[in-house]
Amino acid sequence: MDESDARRADAALQAYNWAKVAGSPERAWKEWEQARALSNSSPDELSEWQRWLLDHLDKNQRLGAEQPIALAEMWVRVAAVQPTAVPVPEEN
Repeated sequence: MDESDARRADAALQAYNWAKVAGSPERAWKEWEQARALSNSSPDELSEWQRWLLDHLDKNQRLGAEQPIALAEMWVRVAAVQPTAVPVPEEN
């Protein structure tokens, strides 16, 4: 995977995760609490989703209903503008 593919994949993942938070903020906060507890007892057992929640959500910064939607939309646009890899033709 080249650099632009990696950036596009990361942006798509960010968009997906923010859409997941926007779809059910209460569930996201519940899962954040569970991830926080797990990180204190068994941090190696955290899933990628749980790590993402801990990295991106903060109980001291309450998200409004619109913010996760706006962030998901922003990351979709970021993913969309990443250049696609163009194969380099082999010389004969």
